[in-house]
Amino acid sequence: MTNMERFIRDHRDEFDDQEPSMKVWEQIETGMNKKNPPAKVVRISYVKWSVAAAVLLGLILSVVYFIQPEKTEVSPAIAGNQETNAKDTVVDNIDPQIGKMVAQFSSMIEEKQKEIQSIEKDNPALYSQFSGDIKKLDSTYQVLRNTLPANPNKEQLLQAMISNLQMQIDLLNQQLNIIKKVKNPTRATT
Repeated sequence: MTNMERFIRDHRDEFDDQEPSMKVWEQIETGMNKKNPPAKVVRISYVKWSVAAAVLLGLILSVVYFIQPEKTEVSPAIAGNQETNAKDTVVDNIDPQIGKMVAQFSSMIEEKQKEIQSIEKDNPALYSQFSGDIKKLDSTYQVLRNTLPANPNKEQLLQAMISNLQMQIDLLNQQLNIIKKVKNPTRATT
């Protein structure tokens, strides 16, 4: 850079010997005086995207809320719903493989719910809390199931239903672990 700067400084007069013609200056001046048409403004509908993001965030927060480690047990009414899901013709008609998965998960959920019912007499408050948590997840499942026939995105909805059933099983497993700790407090602490 030093050699180049020195060369430019030493030969500056040679660089400055040419000037643009008057025609060039006139074109520049007329170009500056012209009024350019206003630029097109493309407006992105932030409102639509904001609403979509808010709905998605709400769904995610709902799922997180239902996954929290609150324990619950399933009432006989919910167990009845799960039995109905075991033979769910709506899901079977859309995807028989997923229908089989729903049936397996539903029977697992029903078995675990029956195990949890064993604490209803001994610890009704805990049983009530467990029942409430499972009812929340089951009501979400029912909403998903009821919207399935009319929804154009059936694959995603079926996956959401399977995820919900898996969350119910996980929750029931956590509840069963709590019941074991409640029944055998000395074993849980050692």
